[in-house]
Amino acid sequence: MERALLVMVVVAASAAAAHRHHPKFPKSSEEIDSALYKKVACTSDSDLLRNEMIEKSRCGEPREVFVHLHPRATHEQVSPGALWVKRCVGLCDYEATGSKCVATKTRIQHIPVRIYNVKTNKETCSTYPVEVHESCGCCALSAEQCAAPRVYSPRKCTCQCPNVEEKRSCHRKRNQNMRWNRYKCTCEERRRSPSRDFLSRI
Repeated sequence: MERALLVMVVVAASAAAAHRHHPKFPKSSEEIDSALYKKVACTSDSDLLRNEMIEKSRCGEPREVFVHLHPRATHEQVSPGALWVKRCVGLCDYEATGSKCVATKTRIQHIPVRIYNVKTNKETCSTYPVEVHESCGCCALSAEQCAAPRVYSPRKCTCQCPNVEEKRSCHRKRNQNMRWNRYKCTCEERRRSPSRDFLSRI
């Protein structure tokens, strides 16, 4: 009886040890979740702090983020390898579903850099073009959603035709029975209704 009891105690202890987290192995997702979220009572102070954090995280003015400069070839090294650049980041949860913080106005800044060539062991001075965001906005549309020939316009958050001059020229031909097809980005003849054709023959 004592031996059977001893065996049961040893089995129970080994099972508990198996479930105990070992420092050499990563924690399970359940253990991580329980460590991340600790249930507490909701208070007006916690709601105030939460709302304050949300306001600070909203999509607004461009913020400085760390951007890495990638060399054109594997045997090249760029210095500096990274720098702070103003980009559009933030929450758009209060906007339409799937909205993202995007740049509505950008400019290219040419950063002075040194490029070291590992093969030739030589260093040259150059400039690296970096996109800088000047204004931001929330947009639920992405570039992938714009079918060719239309292109994505983050400033207006729409799919637009790139051939603007052709579009303007087509609008001037309205009296010539021409119209602009905004889906095909082409100027085409306007279809006449049968009643108009009948009246024109009278």
